[in-house]
Amino acid sequence: MAPALDVEMSVFFHRYNEAFATYDGNQIAELYCVPCITMRGDGSIHCFQSRDEIARFFQGVVDTYRREGAVGGTPHEVVAVPIGERSALASATWKNLRDDGSVARQFRTSYNVVRFAEGWRILATTFHQSAAA
Repeated sequence: MAPALDVEMSVFFHRYNEAFATYDGNQIAELYCVPCITMRGDGSIHCFQSRDEIARFFQGVVDTYRREGAVGGTPHEVVAVPIGERSALASATWKNLRDDGSVARQFRTSYNVVRFAEGWRILATTFHQSAAA
């Protein structure tokens, strides 16, 4: 366990959440490495080769969240494990909330993040999937 890194990742995820709260794919894309990869909750895998591709993809994600009634989200249960000096694996449970405080969507995601001079950037994301019942 790396408590200082857990705190750093919590700060990063709050910044990431603030980018999502803008509903602007371009702001979200700024927090990703180019290229990067993501495995979504449906099991689909997407590899992005440009900032524009990342921005377009995440614009679709936030548009979906908005249609679901989400007005914001919060990261919970943040855990991080260092991988050398410049990277880490971090996981967080996200709760997308509606105006009335009810949960529109909840999911857990793990991130492979890399530290650059300008801060942490996401290299890869993996949505945690449950086995079919």
